[in-house]
Parts: sequence; structure tokens; C-alpha cells
Amino acid sequence: MKFNTHRGPWWLALTASLLLAGCGGGIGSGGTGAVVPDGVAIGTVDGFGSVFIGGERCDATAARVVYDSVAGGPEPSQAELKLGQRVEADLDGNSAACKILVARIAPEVVGIVSATSPLTVAGAQVIVNTDPAEGPVTVFDGYDSAADIAIGDRVEVHGKAVAITGGVAIRATRIERKPLGDTWVRVAGVIQNLDATARTFTLGGLTLHYDTSTTILPAGTALANGQTVAAWSLDAVSNNSANVRFIRVLHRSFPNQAAVRVQGPISGCAGANPCTEPVIDGVQVQITPATMFTWGRASDVVDGRAMHVRGTFDAASGKLVASAVAVRRFDPNAGVITLLGTVGEYSSDGSTTNFRVRGVPVTTDGSTNFACAIDDGKLVAVAGHIVGSSVLATRVECPTLAIGNVIDVYAQVTNLDTTARTFKLDGVGPLLSLMTVHYGDATAFHGFASTPLANGQYIALRTVYRGPGDGFFATRVVLDDTPPSAPGGGPVFRAVGVVRQLDASNLRVGLVRMDVDAGTVIDPGVAVGTVVRAWFYRDVPNARWVALLVKPAPLL
Repeated sequence: MKFNTHRGPWWLALTASLLLAGCGGGIGSGGTGAVVPDGVAIGTVDGFGSVFIGGERCDATAARVVYDSVAGGPEPSQAELKLGQRVEADLDGNSAACKILVARIAPEVVGIVSATSPLTVAGAQVIVNTDPAEGPVTVFDGYDSAADIAIGDRVEVHGKAVAITGGVAIRATRIERKPLGDTWVRVAGVIQNLDATARTFTLGGLTLHYDTSTTILPAGTALANGQTVAAWSLDAVSNNSANVRFIRVLHRSFPNQAAVRVQGPISGCAGANPCTEPVIDGVQVQITPATMFTWGRASDVVDGRAMHVRGTFDAASGKLVASAVAVRRFDPNAGVITLLGTVGEYSSDGSTTNFRVRGVPVTTDGSTNFACAIDDGKLVAVAGHIVGSSVLATRVECPTLAIGNVIDVYAQVTNLDTTARTFKLDGVGPLLSLMTVHYGDATAFHGFASTPLANGQYIALRTVYRGPGDGFFATRVVLDDTPPSAPGGGPVFRAVGVVRQLDASNLRVGLVRMDVDAGTVIDPGVAVGTVVRAWFYRDVPNARWVALLVKPAPLL
């Protein structure tokens, strides 16, 4: 059987039994060398339903999501899984399926853009990928495309290093615009040009300085050329140089016969063909005559190509013995994005339909196959491909609600019970209107400051369906503005995105074009290139979308 072979409905696409059978074993937690007692999946988030990592569907409904960091590190305490992120997921070995206990988000670089041709972030060259056969297509968040990235922007880049002429570059799977207020930097790579006397080394084009105040992990580790490290500076990069506060030497540590799955670009072949001992994300892989190639052949294992490996770790040799290998270039499903969730921010002008599922912008065209009618709040399954900052849908279906489904909704709080920690929703469709929403210590609240949750507030809500008796559990609650009213009292729509056009009569937010008229209110901070929230209505007699209120949207 092959990777990405679907069982049952396509939106519940499960990989072959080779990938899903058994979750025992473990891997080093965040590369620290500490052994995690269960299994691990390492790869790129390429879908939601609950979450797909490297094409493999895993249950993340009860997962703790954190940034891969160090004690005292600068990353935010709250994290959210997003399309295109690189993650390391600890799995429940007692579950027959892939069930995530902890997901660590592991960006390759976080810092300021110093050049756009070539794209350079904190001294690291970044490659935007548009070829799904080469690897996950780059997802943009806060930008429509690479052309929108400007010198001085602060970005978070996910991906892995690949060899290029004259050095290495990060083949990006995600580039996310971040607020400019932070100055800290995170970089990862292989140590070169180590000078133990001067206490300097280079990662790509960045020179890093360390001293006695620098924390090096694991404790007692001596730095050496060739080591793969993650490093953090609390100050901005200056002249391609930075002072390092934390350095973590990345060690992949596995117990004997641990089950491991890893996906990413190949390195370490150095021209050997067949390449029987490639390296993926720091994991030494051993390909044997017993290894099953589900896509491609042994001769197709070449540096730079993306590959997915499933196997067991042999402690004696220190290698992951591959039981199944898929070379992405030969996988006809490479690049397919799967989304399962509710429709939000729906708008349609008759020829193009735009909406969001699990926070991911989705657009359609004349070739999109709709198996059902959709609207705000409708549970949908989407298959498509990355195009810029959106998923272009090839197929849309409407499955029935099931336990574990993740539901996003923009609504008004009603029937709040702070003792029971429950509330209901007003202004939503039948899917949610009768259900009770529960919240608790695991719920992440954004934008509330000292103001508690209250009846009448408008919120952007993410929930997990727990069944008819238990209703929905809120995993994230974001305080939002009271929407303006449309002339005549009709429905008001909402969009979040980058302003691409703004003049006296026209506004485009992402892919949604609106008219600007005398009743439109646009905050002074709104300009081309800014991320905004926009409320708009349908002027039915004139077939126009008309903007009501537009204001800057904070980047979470």
C-alpha cells in the first residue's frame, strides 16, 4: 500500500497501515536528548481534520501546543498549529491511531528581512517553493505572495535547509508576518567557522557571538563545527551579527526499536547512488533491501528531494531503519491540502467564492467541484492546493458533524454561566445555536485584558465537538468588535486579510473586492499592505459588496 492511500471518505484520508500501525517508541524532546516515552511524527502541517503532518492524519483535539524553545526563551507562551509549520509531535503509544499529546512548533528562523533578492532573514537565505513535487508549497500569512515582503519586515519562517550553489538556504514551507515590536531572533543550522577563543561561529551568513552568560544545552556540551543547533538572541541582528543568549545542540535520541516517522528534504547522500543512508531533519536513516518504496525507487533518493520515512530506531547503529519510504516527487497526491471544519467569512459574487476553514483562506474557481451548497457556519471538507496565501479548492463536500470536529465561529455570547464555565451563542446557524459551549483552564483567551467574558460580547471562537451530551469545548476565544449594521438590516459579512487596493471608491482585502461609499468607515491606520478586519454587506440590487467598517487587525 502507498502513502496517502485514502480509506473511506476522502476528507478522512488516512495513510497506509504502514504509517498508522503502532505508535510506540519515542524521540528527543525538542532535540534536547531527553527521551519521550511514546511515538513521534516530525514534518510539515499540510491539512486540518484534526491535523495532517507530512500527509499523515493525526488527532490533535486534546494536544498541548507549544513553541519548541528553551527555559527562559523569548517565544510566546500561547501557540497555535497553522498550515505550513514544521512540528515535532509526541504521540500516544496507547492509541491505535496517530494521537498527538504534545505538538512543538519549530520555526527555522525568526527575525527581520534584510534583503528581498535573494530573500534573507536574520542572515539566512530563504527560498520560496512553488513546486509541490519538490516539497510543501510555501504558505504565506500576512502576505498575498513573496512580492509583498519588504525589507524591515519581521517574519517567522518554517522549512528546512537545502544545498544551493555556494552554501545552503531554507526551503520555506511557511512565511508568516509578525509584529515589529519584538526584537528577539531565532536561527537554526549547522555550526561553521567556530572560534572557541573569540567565542564566535557562523550559521549560514550570520555570525553569532557567545560568552559566559550564554546558556548552552544540554549542559556541559562543547560546541563544535558540524553540530546542528538552534540559537536565540534577545537583541536584533546588526550587520549580520548577533549576541546569543541560548544555544541548544540538537540531538535526536531514540530508545531501541522506537517507531518514528519523519518527513523533509534529504541530505547526506553526497552524490552516492543508490543512497542508502540519507539524513532527514537530523535523523540518520538506513534503507535496506527490505525497505518498501511506496513512491519512487532507491535510485530516486537524492539530496534536496523531499521524502517521508517510517521505521524503527536501532540503538546499536544509531540509525532509523526504514520500513517504508515515499519520495515526494513521485507521489501524485503531493501538494494536496485537506481541510475539515466550518465555513467562516463567507462571500461570493457568483463567479468566485471565498471563505475560511480552520483559519485558512479558501478560494474557488470555475473548476471547483461543489458537492453541496455552503454558507457561513456550514461544516465542510475541502481538498485543494496552495496558491499564495490561500487554498484553491478543487472539491468541497459537507460531512455530518462528528465527535472531534473542530468548529470555528464568529458569534455573540449569551447565557453565560461563570460558575459552570459555559455559555451559548447568538447569531449562529443551526449547527451551534442549541449547543452549550464549555471553557476551562485549557482555553486560550486573546484580547480581553482585565475585562472578563460577558454576555453580549462578540467573539471569534474555536471549539471541539465532544458529543450531543457534552456540546463544544472552547480551545480559543478572541474578543472582537461589535459588527456594524447594514443598511436595511441585511446580513453583514467579515473578512480578515491584507489590503491590496485602497482608494476613494475601491477596497480589496485579500481576494475580496468591495466598494467604498459615503457610509464606509476606514480607520486612519489602514493602508495598502496592512492586515485588517473588514465588515461589509451585499448591495443586492446593484450586485456590489460594500465596505462598512475597516480597521487594523492585530497579528496573533
